Amino acid sequence: MTAADDLIGTGTNLFAGPTMTWTERWFLDTADVLAIDDDDLEETIAFVNKGGMTFLSPILPDLRAIVCSAGSHESHLAILCRESAVPCVLAADLAGEVTDGETVSIDLSDAEAARIVRGAADRVADRAEATA
Repeated sequence: MTAADDLIGTGTNLFAGPTMTWTERWFLDTADVLAIDDDDLEETIAFVNKGGMTFLSPILPDLRAIVCSAGSHESHLAILCRESAVPCVLAADLAGEVTDGETVSIDLSDAEAARIVRGAADRVADRAEATA
């Protein structure tokens, strides 16, 4: 990531990996998950407000990554993400507003802290590479 990045926030990294760049989408409740038809979620970074957002479990394997404003390494969401090998940023402190459809990059290179920025990073990582 470059110095010109538009920092949105930081959070606890569930497991280290490369920088990922995909499309952001908020999931606020079960209705948001149920409203999905055949949308392609494989290019989606899900943003959620609570660490125990188990309503994501039906779509979790299809997501590129998750950013959650709460949670810890022991939270239910963290356990589900590890089981599904989905990169996850927990206890995210979002300083800026993020709108559905924006391109967002998550720097997962630090084993403990992740950076979330608006816009594309230098490269796009495959989810399998991020969880290797």
